[in-house]
Amino acid sequence: MSTPVAARNLTARPVLEFPSAQVAEAMNRSFEEYFVPMHFDAASFERRFRGEHLDPAASRLWFQGEALVGVVFISRRGWQSRVAAMGLVREFRHQGLGKIMLQTALEEARARGDQSMLLEVFTVNEPAIRLYERLGFVRIRELPGFRREVSAPTPASEKLIEIDPLQLAQQVQVHGDANLPWMLAPETLAAVTRPSRAFRLLEHAYALVRPEADKAVVLCLLVAPASRRQGWGTRLVRALEADFGNQPLVFPPLVPQAAGTALLESCGWQRAPLALYEMSCSLN
Repeated sequence: MSTPVAARNLTARPVLEFPSAQVAEAMNRSFEEYFVPMHFDAASFERRFRGEHLDPAASRLWFQGEALVGVVFISRRGWQSRVAAMGLVREFRHQGLGKIMLQTALEEARARGDQSMLLEVFTVNEPAIRLYERLGFVRIRELPGFRREVSAPTPASEKLIEIDPLQLAQQVQVHGDANLPWMLAPETLAAVTRPSRAFRLLEHAYALVRPEADKAVVLCLLVAPASRRQGWGTRLVRALEADFGNQPLVFPPLVPQAAGTALLESCGWQRAPLALYEMSCSLN
């Protein structure tokens, strides 16, 4: 079978061969006009992907000749890989190159002895979903996001106490639900540093927040098992609203469909327009 014209002279080089600033710029170009704005410099790129366990040897920048085609970033933990980011530069989209890039990542993961590969995709990104399903990925669950607009905060009965984010990650390790999304896993949270801030509400509940210029991003909510079904989740959310309610509060589309969804809805938070599918491909 002949090679498609668009795929000729297609080459890939590991991310570890490039400085962080160049990799960040490659990602920015590969995600132009994406569903959500993305812009990284070297520092923010390293901060973002450190906790995700990005593997620079398994991750690739793709080229056609000297022209950048796109990126495939692979995170790894144990026998599991994850597509941390995959995108194509605008002029190379809709030419079947994404299939070649992802198929290569799957073949390399099998050669490493990995057992599965994960990814997340926006539920509205139907072309990408079709591609992933053709390559063997199946939908595991939907991960919605939530938003709370600026409003007069309900007075909190308890005051948030700031703690080391590592302490929060340790609490999630011990008390968090099994099979959390990759971005909410304790291994990810353990790498969090400023500007993200962690808090506890007495010894009952915990939260992780990243303040930004136009919003506060809630990255984790946890109620200790012995304190569940006693209203501590609601008190935690109200305390966050009291401390950060002068700007919108956003929980990215990573909320497992369980107690977290019910809690945020009961507190009046609205579902975000965009949600993610978590998908998995068995490599056996």
